[in-house]
Amino acid sequence: MKSILTLFLAGLVSISLMACAGKEDSGDKPGAVASQIVTVEATVEAINYKSRMLTLRGPKGKVVNMHVDERARNFNQIMINDLVEAEYYESVALYVQKHDGGQPAAGEGTVIGRTPLGEKPGVAAIDTMVVKATVIDIDYDARKVILKVPDGRYVTLNVDKDAPNLDKVKQGDQVVAQYTLALAISVKKPE
Repeated sequence: MKSILTLFLAGLVSISLMACAGKEDSGDKPGAVASQIVTVEATVEAINYKSRMLTLRGPKGKVVNMHVDERARNFNQIMINDLVEAEYYESVALYVQKHDGGQPAAGEGTVIGRTPLGEKPGVAAIDTMVVKATVIDIDYDARKVILKVPDGRYVTLNVDKDAPNLDKVKQGDQVVAQYTLALAISVKKPE
Protein backbone atom coordinates (compact mmCIF):
# COMPACT_ATOMS: atom_id res chain seq x y z
CA MET A 1 0.00 0.00 0.00
CA LYS A 2 3.01 2.28 0.48
CA SER A 3 3.48 2.38 -3.32
CA ILE A 4 -0.12 3.56 -3.76
CA LEU A 5 0.29 6.34 -1.19
CA THR A 6 3.59 7.34 -2.79
CA LEU A 7 1.87 7.54 -6.19
CA PHE A 8 -0.96 9.54 -4.61
CA LEU A 9 1.41 12.09 -3.08
CA ALA A 10 3.67 12.25 -6.15
CA GLY A 11 0.64 12.90 -8.32
CA LEU A 12 -0.54 15.73 -6.10
CA VAL A 13 2.90 17.32 -6.18
CA SER A 14 3.10 16.94 -9.99
CA ILE A 15 -0.32 18.48 -10.45
CA SER A 16 0.59 21.39 -8.18
CA LEU A 17 3.77 21.96 -10.18
CA MET A 18 1.78 21.83 -13.46
CA ALA A 19 -0.47 24.58 -12.16
CA CYS A 20 2.44 26.74 -11.07
CA ALA A 21 4.40 26.22 -14.28
CA GLY A 22 1.46 27.28 -16.46
CA LYS A 23 0.65 30.36 -14.44
CA GLU A 24 1.75 33.65 -15.94
CA ASP A 25 2.41 36.65 -13.74
CA SER A 26 -1.04 38.01 -13.04
CA GLY A 27 0.17 41.02 -11.06
CA ASP A 28 -2.53 42.14 -8.67
CA LYS A 29 -5.35 40.32 -10.45
CA PRO A 30 -7.48 38.12 -8.20
CA GLY A 31 -6.77 34.48 -7.54
CA ALA A 32 -7.87 31.88 -5.04
CA VAL A 33 -7.25 28.25 -4.05
CA ALA A 34 -9.61 26.08 -1.99
CA SER A 35 -8.95 22.46 -1.07
CA GLN A 36 -9.99 19.77 1.38
CA ILE A 37 -9.12 16.19 2.31
CA VAL A 38 -11.77 13.84 3.67
CA THR A 39 -10.93 10.42 5.14
CA VAL A 40 -13.58 7.74 5.64
CA GLU A 41 -13.07 4.30 7.17
CA ALA A 42 -15.47 1.34 7.02
CA THR A 43 -15.42 -2.28 8.17
CA VAL A 44 -16.07 -5.19 5.80
CA GLU A 45 -19.24 -6.89 7.08
CA ALA A 46 -19.85 -9.38 4.24
CA ILE A 47 -18.20 -10.48 0.97
CA ASN A 48 -19.54 -12.30 -2.07
CA TYR A 49 -16.42 -13.24 -4.03
CA LYS A 50 -18.37 -14.60 -7.01
CA SER A 51 -20.47 -11.45 -7.58
CA ARG A 52 -17.67 -9.16 -6.24
CA MET A 53 -20.03 -7.48 -3.75
CA LEU A 54 -18.89 -5.98 -0.44
CA THR A 55 -21.02 -4.91 2.48
CA LEU A 56 -19.34 -2.11 4.44
CA ARG A 57 -20.32 -0.57 7.78
CA GLY A 58 -19.24 3.01 8.38
CA PRO A 59 -18.22 4.59 11.69
CA LYS A 60 -21.79 5.76 12.41
CA GLY A 61 -23.27 2.33 11.65
CA LYS A 62 -24.49 3.05 8.12
CA VAL A 63 -24.30 -0.04 5.89
CA VAL A 64 -23.42 0.23 2.20
CA ASN A 65 -23.32 -2.50 -0.44
CA MET A 66 -20.91 -1.96 -3.30
CA HIS A 67 -19.79 -3.81 -6.39
CA VAL A 68 -16.01 -4.00 -6.94
CA ASP A 69 -15.04 -3.84 -10.61
CA GLU A 70 -13.09 -6.70 -12.23
CA ARG A 71 -10.16 -4.34 -12.81
CA ALA A 72 -9.59 -4.07 -9.06
CA ARG A 73 -6.76 -6.46 -8.23
CA ASN A 74 -6.57 -8.77 -5.23
CA PHE A 75 -10.28 -8.83 -4.41
CA ASN A 76 -9.87 -12.33 -2.97
CA GLN A 77 -7.44 -10.90 -0.38
CA ILE A 78 -10.29 -9.02 1.36
CA MET A 79 -11.58 -10.64 4.56
CA ILE A 80 -14.51 -9.96 6.87
CA ASN A 81 -13.56 -7.32 9.50
CA ASP A 82 -10.88 -5.80 7.22
CA LEU A 83 -10.83 -2.00 7.25
CA VAL A 84 -11.40 -0.08 4.02
CA GLU A 85 -10.00 3.45 4.11
CA ALA A 86 -10.76 6.06 1.47
CA GLU A 87 -9.05 9.44 1.26
CA TYR A 88 -10.66 12.01 -1.03
CA TYR A 89 -8.89 15.22 -2.03
CA GLU A 90 -10.53 18.06 -3.93
CA SER A 91 -8.95 21.34 -4.94
CA VAL A 92 -10.04 24.30 -7.06
CA ALA A 93 -7.54 26.99 -8.06
CA LEU A 94 -8.61 30.09 -10.00
CA TYR A 95 -6.63 33.04 -11.24
CA VAL A 96 -6.91 35.77 -13.83
CA GLN A 97 -4.12 36.17 -16.36
CA LYS A 98 -3.28 38.71 -19.00
CA HIS A 99 -5.12 38.14 -22.28
CA ASP A 100 -2.64 36.49 -24.63
CA GLY A 101 -4.84 36.80 -27.71
CA GLY A 102 -5.31 33.04 -27.85
CA GLN A 103 -8.56 31.14 -27.75
CA PRO A 104 -9.78 29.61 -24.49
CA ALA A 105 -8.49 26.07 -24.02
CA ALA A 106 -8.97 23.03 -21.84
CA GLY A 107 -6.78 20.09 -20.83
CA GLU A 108 -7.11 17.07 -18.60
CA GLY A 109 -4.75 14.50 -17.11
CA THR A 110 -5.29 11.35 -15.08
CA VAL A 111 -2.89 9.17 -13.07
CA ILE A 112 -3.99 5.76 -11.75
CA GLY A 113 -2.04 3.21 -9.71
CA ARG A 114 -2.90 -0.01 -7.94
CA THR A 115 -1.24 -2.39 -5.53
CA PRO A 116 0.87 -5.30 -6.81
CA LEU A 117 -0.70 -8.72 -7.19
CA GLY A 118 -0.88 -10.64 -3.91
CA GLU A 119 -1.17 -7.60 -1.62
CA LYS A 120 -4.31 -6.26 0.00
CA PRO A 121 -6.30 -4.26 -2.59
CA GLY A 122 -5.54 -0.59 -3.05
CA VAL A 123 -5.85 2.06 -5.72
CA ALA A 124 -5.09 5.74 -6.16
CA ALA A 125 -6.47 7.93 -8.90
CA ILE A 126 -5.81 11.61 -9.57
CA ASP A 127 -7.68 13.62 -12.19
CA THR A 128 -6.91 17.23 -13.04
CA MET A 129 -8.65 19.52 -15.49
CA VAL A 130 -7.38 22.96 -16.48
CA VAL A 131 -9.69 25.34 -18.34
CA LYS A 132 -8.98 28.78 -19.74
CA ALA A 133 -12.15 30.85 -20.18
CA THR A 134 -12.94 34.42 -21.20
CA VAL A 135 -14.82 36.90 -18.99
CA ILE A 136 -17.90 37.94 -20.99
CA ASP A 137 -19.65 40.05 -18.36
CA ILE A 138 -19.18 41.00 -14.74
CA ASP A 139 -21.57 42.41 -12.12
CA TYR A 140 -19.41 43.91 -9.37
CA ASP A 141 -22.31 44.63 -6.98
CA ALA A 142 -23.81 41.13 -7.24
CA ARG A 143 -20.29 39.59 -7.46
CA LYS A 144 -21.18 37.49 -10.51
CA VAL A 145 -18.96 36.73 -13.49
CA ILE A 146 -20.13 35.20 -16.79
CA LEU A 147 -17.45 33.11 -18.52
CA LYS A 148 -17.32 31.61 -22.00
CA VAL A 149 -15.67 28.19 -21.77
CA PRO A 150 -13.85 26.38 -24.63
CA ASP A 151 -16.89 24.41 -25.81
CA GLY A 152 -18.81 27.68 -26.34
CA ARG A 153 -21.06 27.43 -23.28
CA TYR A 154 -21.56 30.32 -20.90
CA VAL A 155 -21.04 29.70 -17.18
CA THR A 156 -22.08 32.10 -14.41
CA LEU A 157 -19.95 32.05 -11.27
CA ASN A 158 -20.58 33.67 -7.92
CA VAL A 159 -17.42 35.28 -6.59
CA ASP A 160 -16.78 34.82 -2.88
CA LYS A 161 -16.92 38.05 -0.87
CA ASP A 162 -13.40 37.31 0.42
CA ALA A 163 -11.83 37.13 -3.06
CA PRO A 164 -9.64 40.21 -3.36
CA ASN A 165 -9.32 42.58 -6.33
CA LEU A 166 -12.59 41.68 -8.06
CA ASP A 167 -12.75 45.29 -9.21
CA LYS A 168 -9.61 44.64 -11.28
CA VAL A 169 -11.25 41.87 -13.35
CA LYS A 170 -12.47 43.26 -16.66
CA GLN A 171 -14.53 42.05 -19.57
CA GLY A 172 -12.21 40.17 -21.94
CA ASP A 173 -9.84 38.93 -19.19
CA GLN A 174 -8.88 35.28 -19.36
CA VAL A 175 -9.48 33.17 -16.27
CA VAL A 176 -7.68 29.90 -15.65
CA ALA A 177 -9.30 27.28 -13.43
CA GLN A 178 -7.64 24.07 -12.26
CA TYR A 179 -9.87 21.42 -10.71
CA THR A 180 -8.22 18.40 -9.06
CA LEU A 181 -9.85 15.29 -7.63
CA ALA A 182 -7.85 12.50 -6.01
CA LEU A 183 -8.99 9.29 -4.38
CA ALA A 184 -6.93 6.68 -2.55
CA ILE A 185 -8.54 3.49 -1.30
CA SER A 186 -6.77 0.87 0.80
CA VAL A 187 -7.77 -2.32 2.59
CA LYS A 188 -5.96 -3.37 5.76
CA LYS A 189 -6.33 -5.93 8.52
CA PRO A 190 -8.02 -4.70 11.70
CA GLU A 191 -5.64 -3.65 14.45
